[in-house]
Amino acid sequence: MVFKAYDIRGVFRREIDENFAYSLGRVLGEKYKNILVGNDVREGSKELLKPFIYGIMESGGKVSYSGMISTPLMYFGTRNNYDLGVILTASHNPPEYTGFKMCNRMAIPISPVEEIKKIFKEYEIDTEKKKEIEALDLNKFTVDIVSEYKKFFLNRCKSYDIKVAIDFANGSTAVVEREILSQLLPNHVFINDYPDGSFPAHQPDTLKKSCLEDIIRTVKENNCDIGIIFDGDGDRIGIIDEMGNVLQGDILTALIAVEILKENKMEKSTEKEKLKIVYDLRCSKIVPEVIEEYGGVPIKTRVGHYFIKKLMHEVDGYFAGELSNHFYFKEIGYFEGPLIALNYILSAMENRGEPLSEIWKEYNKYYHSGEINFKVKDQKIIMEKLKEIYKNCKIEEIDGISIFCENWWFNIRPSNTEPLLRLNLEADSEEVMREKIEEIKNIISSTNEGL
Repeated sequence: MVFKAYDIRGVFRREIDENFAYSLGRVLGEKYKNILVGNDVREGSKELLKPFIYGIMESGGKVSYSGMISTPLMYFGTRNNYDLGVILTASHNPPEYTGFKMCNRMAIPISPVEEIKKIFKEYEIDTEKKKEIEALDLNKFTVDIVSEYKKFFLNRCKSYDIKVAIDFANGSTAVVEREILSQLLPNHVFINDYPDGSFPAHQPDTLKKSCLEDIIRTVKENNCDIGIIFDGDGDRIGIIDEMGNVLQGDILTALIAVEILKENKMEKSTEKEKLKIVYDLRCSKIVPEVIEEYGGVPIKTRVGHYFIKKLMHEVDGYFAGELSNHFYFKEIGYFEGPLIALNYILSAMENRGEPLSEIWKEYNKYYHSGEINFKVKDQKIIMEKLKEIYKNCKIEEIDGISIFCENWWFNIRPSNTEPLLRLNLEADSEEVMREKIEEIKNIISSTNEGL
């Protein structure tokens, strides 16, 4: 099933082909009349671009084409300018994948499952239409959304002389964001900094260990103060310290939140004016603790950019961070701003005059498992079993189940697309963390075997 909770995604040609792209275009062209379209570096994205645009126009929609861009650039260009923004991308997936991400005029994601799947219809491209699609001149639809984006970030972000290594992962950020960062960070070492949809260096993922080997090696070999890696479509950013340690997304959320709250301390004086900072429920306890310590209001949310962006609009959240390295900012429209996240991290390094490896230790107070996946026969039965076993602990059901015991807690939630349960567990000591991971593993294994 290619219709996911947050995007449309599948293997190029096998699951998503020209007919699908054309059909999706026709459906969207009926519903939205002024549409911004962009694409990432993938071969599938480029191949499906013309049939998709043709489908929109055939249904009466007006198309503006932005060229090869990142997902944050698509959000930036769409907000307040277009009824719908679409980028053909498969984010951090392997090169054989393709897909579509969409947002509305407020840059809030469109949910394919909730809003597109029920109105989707299959159409066929006949021989005559195929010729017309091939003859489309994209230059006739091209608009410039890049200049304003570059201008905004070059004015918003400071220039730093800190030695920075950046892995663009041959993705979309190797175009516009590369140009911005080359001006802001003169003391840089760039790798994999040209767009290539075959991703010759590694899969464009900020979380997989195998994808981080290049940036870790580059940081160490060049004695850099910090390493940065973007994912394929540029809405996630990974951070490496000068020792080659990978900083987890919740630690970065805490670090950025503190910098924001320090920056705003003098301006926010009353309880009503306190900044609201959103964090996903997988994050370490340190996140709400430091937000409160520095005068902010922590607000917990379920996982996923669709839910986080909607919640930020509802509560007027100033900043949000996820364990998965997505960082959102009110100032740009409540969507991902990896360049602003980086700016806050570099600011912390400059202001404190300490290496990043020392700064993040302040927030590494607890012992977090990271996300562990379990393949199961019945997600619901296993979750009910865990609720029964830990019924004397505090239980929340915001997204899956979160269970809080005396010196440890965990969240376990079902995958929307696979027969998996995803576990995140944290404890006050490493010993308790390891003990409880094994305890939960055994409960899941024995329950699964009995089904």
